[in-house]
Order: sequence, then structure tokens, then C-alpha cells
Amino acid sequence: MQTVNIEDVQPGMILATDLKQGNRMLLPAGSVLTNKNIAVFKTQGIELVQVVPSGNSDPDEESIDRAFVYARDYFMFVNHDDPVIMHMFDVAVYKLALRLMDGWRMPTHDEQHVTALDDMRDLFFRDEGTIEDIVDAELKVASFPDIFFKVKEVVDDSKSTAENIAEVVGLDVGLSTQLLKLVNSPLYGFPSEINNLVRAVALIGGKELCTLALGLSTIGYFKDIPPELIDMRTFWMHSLTCGVFSKVIAEQVDGVVPEMMFTAGLLHDVGRLILFKKMPYSAVQAMLFARGNFIPLVEAEDVVLGFNHSQIARCMLEKWNFPPALTEIISSHHAPGKSEMKKEAGILQVADNLALAVGIADGGMYVLPGVDDEVWDLLEIDAESLKNIVDKYDFQIKEIFNTFFN
Repeated sequence: MQTVNIEDVQPGMILATDLKQGNRMLLPAGSVLTNKNIAVFKTQGIELVQVVPSGNSDPDEESIDRAFVYARDYFMFVNHDDPVIMHMFDVAVYKLALRLMDGWRMPTHDEQHVTALDDMRDLFFRDEGTIEDIVDAELKVASFPDIFFKVKEVVDDSKSTAENIAEVVGLDVGLSTQLLKLVNSPLYGFPSEINNLVRAVALIGGKELCTLALGLSTIGYFKDIPPELIDMRTFWMHSLTCGVFSKVIAEQVDGVVPEMMFTAGLLHDVGRLILFKKMPYSAVQAMLFARGNFIPLVEAEDVVLGFNHSQIARCMLEKWNFPPALTEIISSHHAPGKSEMKKEAGILQVADNLALAVGIADGGMYVLPGVDDEVWDLLEIDAESLKNIVDKYDFQIKEIFNTFFN
């Protein structure tokens, strides 16, 4: 337990003991502190707060060595001469070593190489069908939630006011609640609570709020993936991590919309979910091939299926009438150099690799696909700025995770 002066308390810190004023409970132990909490504490005259120590003490040499050996396999396909990539490796090793010191158990060989289920049935065998066949089969049985398109319609109307947009978003109570939680999270760090959608639209912008609504709506669409195929909580945690990294990076790159990048990160692997629904056996075989041979998943998909999740995503998003820019970013993040939106696709490529790197400490089992060399120069990211990006991510992720999954 650590005592911190209220002026030094930062959002993201965890309350170590119940915080009371007299007999009145202000906040229970274990709460992740927000800007709103800190502002309330100050108005209530709270001077000292007991928080959980940050845990940033350096890990011991044995844990570092074990983490190094474990993590290096996941960096086989990256440029080891690139100082930024090597700093990314250092981040992965450091986080993994801390987890090992906390008692985290590395996945066993059997856990890394699960056996495919015999009763899985694919839509067709390899070379018998096309990407469009897979997407059309999905569209025949399910449609995308129409709340986004209602929001998009009012946003695209030049006569619409913040009240008009808020009224339409408010038609979906679950969506509007989650949007407000997101707006009040460390992702934005507003000094006071945003307690209604009208103010959220005014502060963030109608189009930006619409983009966030799109990402949240899509999460709700994929609720029927069998748990034996994929742990959806783990999947969305990786996606959310990628979204946070994407927004953090976008905020330091001129001409890029952070909300769009957050949503792109959140949805960057949506093509994988379509594969799980329509080609489950082949999707699992690609996962096994990637893990067993320590190659990036996207390459394993190309070998096993003859195409990959990025191509599936492009076809699906186009048929769903997603914003063209968002479709382009998501579907080209594995090859940003070929994209019409090189900056945005490059940001997503970096964010995906970072998400995989920090995810190793949480049991992530996929090799980093690497970052195109020209992306670092395009985004002006070096080892020092990468450290700042990771620090901002660490600061934001705990509460944003709770926003999505509690």
C-alpha cells in the first residue's frame, strides 16, 4: 500500500483501501481512479489517498532470463536491427517478467498446440469457394445492427444538431450507455463527467461519435462464436488494446482522426470472426499452423486457406457499407505500403504489433508479423516516442477494459 498526496494521484491508479469521509463511503477499495473521482476527492477536501503500489520495481534477473527465452520466439519475423522493434521486444520481456514474478504460469506445450475439433464443418473445401462466397453466406443469415446506419444518416445530414444526433444514438440504451462510459474513460481524460450525449457530441464531434458507435455496435454482432473455437474475451482484449494503441499513436500524427483509429484497432481482426463462423475447421488449422511453426497468423491463413482475414474484412465491410476510409485502413494494415491511406494503415500495423507484444504477458500465442521499415519514418516514431506510447497505454487500459467488459 502506498500513500499519495491528492495532487499526485493519477487516473488509472488503484485504490488500496475504502475511501470514506466520516461514515460516508466515497469509493471502495479496488476501484480504478478516474479524473472524475480525483476531482470529487479534491472538492471533498481529501488530502491523502491509499493506492496499490504501481508494481514498477524492476523484475529479478531470473525472471528476465525466463521472459527473454519465452518472448524471443514471438519476435522471429521482425527486423532485429531496428532499434524501435528491439525496444518493443524489451517492453514485452519486461511485462512478461513482472507477470512471472507475480506467479503467472506460462502456457504449456499442449495449451499452445491445441487439437482441432473433429466435428467442425467448413462452408467448403479449399479452392472450392471464394472470399465472396464466405461473406455472402454470412449475410444470408445475419444483418448488421441498423443503429449505426441510423446514426450515420443523421450525422451526414448537414442540418442535424447535436441534439438530433444524441436523440438517435439514445434509441439504443446499451450503446449510448457504453459510449458515455468510453467518453468518461482515460481515453479522453476530460476533467469533469460527461453525463449526456448532447455534450458528448459537442465535445467529440458527431462524426467521431458515430465512428465510436460503429465499433461498439460491431462487438455486439459477434456474440455467437462457439467458445471452443476462440475465447472472445481474449480476442476483444487484444482488439481493444490495438484500439487504444491506435488512438494514442494517432494523437501525435497530423491529419489523422483518433476516433477512427480507435475503431479501426477495435475491428482490425473482424475478418477472423467471419472465418470462425463459416470456416471453423480451416480457421483453427491456421491457428495451429501459426503456433506450431511460429509464423504470423496472417501468413498461416494464406497457406491453409489461400486467403487471409484482411481480405475477408474488406469484402464484408464493403457489403456492410462501412465508411470507405475505415474499410481501407482495416483491410490494409498488414500491407500499409500498398494502401491509399498509408499513415492510418501504418498506425494500425504498429498498434497491432504492440498489442501482440504486450499480450505475450497475458498468454498471447501469435508471432508478431512485423512493421514495414518505412512506417517508422512516416509516423516519426523512434524508441523514445514508443516508450511514451506504451506509458500512455498502461495509464489508460485498465479502466477502459472495465468499461467494455464489466
